[in-house]
This record gives sequence, C-alpha cells and structure tokens, in this order.
Amino acid sequence: MEKGKQFKKLVEQDKIIVAMGASTALVAKLIERAGFSVVNVTGAGVSNMNFALPDYGMVTMTEQVEIIKRINDATSLPLICDLDDGYGSAINVYRTISEVSRLDIGACFIEDQQNPKRCGHFEDHAIIPLEAMIGKIHAAKDASRDPDLHLMVRTDALSATGSFEETLEIAQAYVDAGADSIFVEALRTEQQMRKVASSFSVPTVINLVESGKTPMFPNAELQKMGFKIAFYGNALLKAAMFGMINMLEYMKENDTSAGCDDTLMIPSALRHEILEKEKYRSIIKRYQ
Repeated sequence: MEKGKQFKKLVEQDKIIVAMGASTALVAKLIERAGFSVVNVTGAGVSNMNFALPDYGMVTMTEQVEIIKRINDATSLPLICDLDDGYGSAINVYRTISEVSRLDIGACFIEDQQNPKRCGHFEDHAIIPLEAMIGKIHAAKDASRDPDLHLMVRTDALSATGSFEETLEIAQAYVDAGADSIFVEALRTEQQMRKVASSFSVPTVINLVESGKTPMFPNAELQKMGFKIAFYGNALLKAAMFGMINMLEYMKENDTSAGCDDTLMIPSALRHEILEKEKYRSIIKRYQ
C-alpha cells in the first residue's frame, strides 16, 4: 500500500494540503495535471455529478466505492475519500473501510451525523450519540487492510448542538478514540477557526464552501492559523456546471458550437492530450 505512505509524508510537511474535490475520474486527472498533491473524492460531488441528486446521503456504499475505484485508477495521487456516515452502524463502517482500504487510496473520513446525512452547509443537522460514533471509529481502525490508511473523523456537532464548547469536547473524544485528523464542519467565525486549528494534537481539517457557513481565507492564512488540510469539495463541480450552462445557452442562441475553442470549451487537441489518446493509440497498434 503506497498511497497511505504518500499521504503521511504530505501531512508531515509544513505546507498546507489543498484538497480539490473530484466527482469523476476525469476531474481527478485534471487535478493531478494542475499540480495539486491530493484528490478529495467529494461525497456531494459524486452525488451531484453521477446521480443528479443533492447531498442527502442517497448514494450507497457500493456505488461510492465503485466511483472511488474509478477515480483512484485515474490518478497517481493519494485520495481523501468522503464515506459519509460509513453507510450505517459500526458494523457497516467495518465493512465499508474493509472494502475501501484494499484499494490503496491514502485517506478517508467518516462523520457523526444521523441518517439521512446532509451537506454540512445545509440545515437541520443531528448527530448520533457519542458512544456510537466512538464505536464507529474503533470499527474503522480495526477493519482497515492498509496499516497506513489515514482516518479523518468529521463532526457536525456545531450545527447540531449550537454549542462550540460542546463541539470541541466531542471532537477531542474522537481524537482520543483514534482519529488521525479531526474535521470540525461548518465553523462560523474566524475565532472558532483559530481555536479549532490550535486545539488538537492531530492535524485539523477545514472545509471551504463558497457562500457557505465558514468564512473564506487564502490557503496561506489557513496555514498560519494551523490547519493542515483545506477542502474545496465542489468548486470544480460548480465551475463545470457553469461552463456547461454557458455552452448550452450559446448553442441555443447561435445554432452552432463553431468558434468556441479557447473561450467556452477547450480545443479537441488538448482534450486528447489530457486523455492520453496517443498512448492508447500506440497500444492498439502494438497488439493488432
């Protein structure tokens, strides 16, 4: 298992890890091509892009694992895989981690929301009892087939309880239970962000959602605060949707796609380069 080791080295470096969200294998290739060090397999993005569904936990474990496999095969970068609530109770988490960890992904995270789970920047959150989540963490650690798999644990306690102090206590309990890093979702203020970034013995994760609940800061400032990993789960998904909407409007207005190269679309040559057309063309010739 190599990607777990890769991810561990990244965590040990001083620089913040900027994790752009990928919802498909092609997006993962573009993230690697752009020079980023990890790929975040975003649960919301997978649900939106592959099933045209909102982030309400409607994607199953087997569907998510299949897409994770496709994304993992498309990139040499370690992944950070969103596994929602582990798709059930502790026994379901055990099976989920057993299935995912054999793929050599790098890292993953589970969360403490009650079913149906939802995006942390939605509304009406509720979390499971502390003991139940600790059981899930223990199950995840025991089930991993990769000794280097990095287990992040996310809490939505701030949205669910409204108490920042209680949220910190819950997060600390998850760290004590074995979380390799801690992810406190939907922080509301800069003060809360700074407190979370400095309060734990393990790396801390921040999730940046444009027009969401958490204030946006440049990655350099997040690093100064003390955060180790910054998620931008759906920026690329929304950019892709923006581009497709604009292209569709252009077609309706102009009755052709001619002249859109380098403005509303990439040229075909660049598309073929990204998808390594010539590599596979040579393989076809080799075996004909």
